[in-house]
Amino acid sequence: MTLFFLDNQRFHAESGETVLSALKRVGHPINYSCTKGQCRSCLLRLDEGKITPKAQKGLEADLKAQQLVYACQCVAKNGMKLSRPAEQSYVSARLLDKLSLSADVTRLVIKPDTTIPYTPGLCTGIRGPEGLGRTYGIAPGQGEGTFAVHVRRKRNGHFSRWLCDEVKVGGSLSLTRPWGRCHYDGAYGNDELIVVAFGTGIGPALGVVQSALDSGHQRSISLYHWGKYLDDLYLHRTLLKLMLEHKVLHYQGLISASSDAERIDNHRVRLMEVPQILKERHELGRDKRLFLFGEPDMVAKVTEYAFLCALDMDRIHTQSFEYRDLRRRPRDQDGQ
Repeated sequence: MTLFFLDNQRFHAESGETVLSALKRVGHPINYSCTKGQCRSCLLRLDEGKITPKAQKGLEADLKAQQLVYACQCVAKNGMKLSRPAEQSYVSARLLDKLSLSADVTRLVIKPDTTIPYTPGLCTGIRGPEGLGRTYGIAPGQGEGTFAVHVRRKRNGHFSRWLCDEVKVGGSLSLTRPWGRCHYDGAYGNDELIVVAFGTGIGPALGVVQSALDSGHQRSISLYHWGKYLDDLYLHRTLLKLMLEHKVLHYQGLISASSDAERIDNHRVRLMEVPQILKERHELGRDKRLFLFGEPDMVAKVTEYAFLCALDMDRIHTQSFEYRDLRRRPRDQDGQ
């Protein structure tokens, strides 16, 4: 049994158990989400103890210097002392606007109190009551110094409901600084861009496309938005209009539910999975750059397809987070 401390409180961990797992086991209200060292929801500061590389994998140099670690990747060691990050680790911000994009998706426009650019395609964490927080992809905002996030209101999601229903326009928010590698870079000017979004991943995906267009990108840009049902393509008209305004842009909506087959035109919206459309329309060679946003299982599936097509991994940019299971009861064998 391993003894460690969080905010001067004693906890015990099994051999080889991570700090997060040990805390969850005893019902500690630690913030977490993906449990894979990606979303940064569970970052803690290690005040005493040895840091393993895995506990800081992907963090920027200054965050490493602050001794921040992923609780989900940090194996508890005897005598280890941790604490929650200080308030100065967050950026204050104000909610400027709130708009319903669909029955369960809301766009929040946010203005951070900093000169650090919140570039579309990157990520930021939003912190709420009692330190609870979630990570979101950055979408285009409304005017200089602003950005947006697309939030899907989840059935048992206390945080998504707090953001969508309780935070008022003009209200204050706390943010982490932006991070990630899914943004547009001027060095990509000679590449054909293929941007794929699943669900609310269309927010940051649109940010990448808009950044490329604003930068005068001359090569073709293909944007695919996948949803299970037709109503999941909540920016369909906006994206069609954007395509008509830019010759280099091709937009395609995709759905997977055969029950909606009679509602689509099989032209601008097709009943098809993403690997199928990529196989039909693209040869994933050295002049291609692939961006993937949204559902982690879908992103992993397309990443595997692209890798097997010999697209270099440094040309595959992914942004996906597995969110904690909010079901009150586990699925049965039939998935109900």
